[in-house]
Amino acid sequence: MNTSVLHDNIINAIKEKVPSNTNITAVLMDILYIGKEAIYRRLRGDVPFTFEELASISKVLGISLDNIAGSTMQKSKPFQLKLTDYVNPTEADYGQMEDFIDILRSARKDDCTEFASSANIFQQTLYIGHEYLNKFYLFKSLYQTNGLDSVKSLDDIKMSKRLNDIQKRYQEETMYIKHTFYIWDYMIFRYLVNDIKYFASIRYITSEDVAALKEDLLTFMDRMEKLATKGEFETGNKVQLYLSSLNFESTYSYMQTQNLKLSHIIAFTLNAVVSLDTTTFDRVQQWIDALKRLSTLISESGEMQRVKFFKEQRELVNTL
Repeated sequence: MNTSVLHDNIINAIKEKVPSNTNITAVLMDILYIGKEAIYRRLRGDVPFTFEELASISKVLGISLDNIAGSTMQKSKPFQLKLTDYVNPTEADYGQMEDFIDILRSARKDDCTEFASSANIFQQTLYIGHEYLNKFYLFKSLYQTNGLDSVKSLDDIKMSKRLNDIQKRYQEETMYIKHTFYIWDYMIFRYLVNDIKYFASIRYITSEDVAALKEDLLTFMDRMEKLATKGEFETGNKVQLYLSSLNFESTYSYMQTQNLKLSHIIAFTLNAVVSLDTTTFDRVQQWIDALKRLSTLISESGEMQRVKFFKEQRELVNTL
């Protein structure tokens, strides 16, 4: 759909739901918890509404997102590929990330918040703070999305202070989600180690890079084992870690708050195909719930399996 047509559909749908004698700007400020100027930019079309913002508007005003997108086929569900440039972010990239953090922050006191993932790649919020792991995922994403000519050495990948700050705030806010579930493909560390070995073999990363990644991975593993043993974040909110014997073809996740039901599939390492469709959300939730029943819980309980798993992963990382 043409972007201007989509924007017009959104504005018209909002106008239909808001009484004629009511200030639309004030209504949207109350729903989205952002300033007047930010609302003006969205109303003018200078900045697009994010999926999270549309979800909040849809929830409060009772607007059908399917109708906005023009999706009329029962079996066709609306998705959008969200591409964020983490290496050279634009103002729109920064704005999208910061808006999502604002939504998480506004949901801190929401007892219904939940995040779950069946993953063959680590969630970004888990390895933020591990410099070389963070750089490697950025490096791999560049390789996948922009081709060989865009790939830089690990040392050349720099993140702006603003991006570092956003990532830290994002990590902090996710710890306030009341219930978090991770279901890991048992091979999740092996996939990462194989990627590192591959890029080293074609000389895109140096032996020094590999050594730094190895050290980072071992530190990361220590932290993950402590998290699994404790079964909660520093905030006291519950986190459960499962191991699946089934291999996953992709990483599926969902997140819900009182005003948001979001499901997504990881694409290009750091980006995702995102849907706000409730039927799609229910399907992803059912899929992850089914995987829980087929997986082994290693947080708090499952001590023998937990110790065995992390021992095997340390042996694997030490092959680097």
